[in-house]
Amino acid sequence: MQEPLPTSGRLPAHLKIKYGPVGLLGRFFLWADTAARDRGVTLSFGSLQDLTEVNRGNADSWRPLVPVFDEALGGVTPETAFVLIGRNTHGEVVTTQAARIYDWPETSLKDEAASLRMFFADPDAAFARGDRCKITTPIAEKISGRVVFSGAVWYRRDFRGKDIATIQSRISRAYAFTRWNSDFTIGMMADAVIAGGLAERAGYTKIEHSCIELVASPLGEMRCGLGWMQSDELLADLAAIMDRASVPVIAPRIAEEANQ
Repeated sequence: MQEPLPTSGRLPAHLKIKYGPVGLLGRFFLWADTAARDRGVTLSFGSLQDLTEVNRGNADSWRPLVPVFDEALGGVTPETAFVLIGRNTHGEVVTTQAARIYDWPETSLKDEAASLRMFFADPDAAFARGDRCKITTPIAEKISGRVVFSGAVWYRRDFRGKDIATIQSRISRAYAFTRWNSDFTIGMMADAVIAGGLAERAGYTKIEHSCIELVASPLGEMRCGLGWMQSDELLADLAAIMDRASVPVIAPRIAEEANQ
């Protein structure tokens, strides 16, 4: 069983690079942590229970969680997911993001979504409730292997417009890659969110518009688009950012832990 993720201290001190280029990832994590703090957000790991509590406590600005991150409905565990929590200088939670790994060597996003296995631990019960998911884009048949679902993205209203999505989304994606050696990262986003430019700010290299019809308890009904990228594109995106950033060449502590 994997060790629980620490919930205190600066985020880079807890990031062990298991997969991927140590120099690039180490530099990126240091830059991103500092960039978030410059915007008034301190990032740390949280639990799935923390995520649920924050979601329920902010129902006025956040729909119920997709069951992917619901332990009871979705069957997610601390070994197959992680949660990022962002707090302001008063310790109040102002941002969240989570990621979950799927291993689909013989199947695909299209099959796993349509069967509801992606969303629910008990798909038969979900179908009986009227839940369903249809993905029309052909790329869904090719997204397979180790696939990271990135979601549970929320920013408190007074922290929107601070460009935190540019930072937090990439931290989540990069950490998921170095933890699980992912082949793909995907995100399902409401059409209005995509129209607002969030997918591009989050760094997705490919966006399929309005291609998902989803009815999932307790989230309800949504029409979504799909953002997706492969791991080589993920690393190229980080490298492009680091080419424009002024940070140390290597993060010694991260590099040292990666080689242990």
